[in-house]
Amino acid sequence: MPRNASLIGLTLAAVMLLGFVGGFAQEAAPIRIMALTSLSGPFAPWGINVRDGMQLAAEEVNAAGGVLGRKVAIVERDTRNSPDEAMTHLRAGVEREGIVAAGGIISSGVGLAASRVAEELNVPLFLTMSGSHKILRKDSRYTFRTCLVAATMTTGPFAAFIQEKGISRAGAIVADYAWGHAVQEAIERHIASLPGVEVRIEVAPVPEKNFTTYLRRLQRLDPELLILLGHPPGAPAAAKQALELGIGQFISGAIYPTEVWVERGGRPIFGRVVEYSCADYEDAAYQQLAAKFHAKVGRFFDFNAFSGYAIVKLMADAVQRTGTTDPKALAAAVRTGRFVQPGYAFPLSYTEWGELKEATPILYTFEAGDPGAINPGADWRPRVLFRSPPLAPYVPEE
Repeated sequence: MPRNASLIGLTLAAVMLLGFVGGFAQEAAPIRIMALTSLSGPFAPWGINVRDGMQLAAEEVNAAGGVLGRKVAIVERDTRNSPDEAMTHLRAGVEREGIVAAGGIISSGVGLAASRVAEELNVPLFLTMSGSHKILRKDSRYTFRTCLVAATMTTGPFAAFIQEKGISRAGAIVADYAWGHAVQEAIERHIASLPGVEVRIEVAPVPEKNFTTYLRRLQRLDPELLILLGHPPGAPAAAKQALELGIGQFISGAIYPTEVWVERGGRPIFGRVVEYSCADYEDAAYQQLAAKFHAKVGRFFDFNAFSGYAIVKLMADAVQRTGTTDPKALAAAVRTGRFVQPGYAFPLSYTEWGELKEATPILYTFEAGDPGAINPGADWRPRVLFRSPPLAPYVPEE
């Protein structure tokens, strides 16, 4: 064979080998999902749990061989509770880092801003908290709730709880901002309209720390249930002051991380504070995951962590079912599908605009006792008080 022909043959073989290796490397590139959440600032206890739940799910998926032969990688980005930070990170993640989805949003303001970018760039975005009913619009196709329902739906479980317990008097303190106003509207719609139920509502400034004046006015009603859902910044302080004044047989929380309530309220909140959860604490599958999570990070597997975990498992399922990592196709699969995560309080299925279609939240309290492997060393555990009936999905006005 001529020497030139040999060189040409070797060159062609080298090119083919490089092409094969390059193609293999491209196929084996990880599937990137962004943990876009609050890792610093006031919502860090929520966001850190979300991120760690996402990491646990990714590790499980990868240990089982990945998805379509590819590993899942979690890209961590701190929103710093800033809408601008969230928008910048999400845009960079889509345009430069090749993420297929993002999730873990806590603040409503951040969720509102990030959702607009997600809709523009056609990438799935998952909200953990972010309960503002203004985030989802009728034309939303890429933004999905996972744990907290729209603000106007949040009082639904408490209305059903009131009916089951035969409560006839309810007081509420709401904050003077968008979330508080939305909760006030929901209380008036879902609770004040219940036959035989008297409701009084006090509106307090967002930075308020001393709620004695507002509680004294509510004390005249002698409320059996004190609703603090509409004042997240002040809920632990208001609950503590209400307990000192002997107000409320039950006190609704403001969807705080489970461990935070115990740290701030201590034993007096046991059996009194009633909180919202998308984790079913009594389910065996939840308890197995909670034990695994605690062994890994040394913290309680709360509903925020479970939301993060479910986001990754939901996306892995969507990739497996569609055979693609195209964000647009994945969003369509999520929107039209139904994902059941064992231990979660409800299936993740959606309306056309991304609202939870089968939400049945858990209401729980705290009790003294050995929690076992889900929280070794603690002397308390969550106790399910009430399982909500299905909530009618909120329909956006525009």
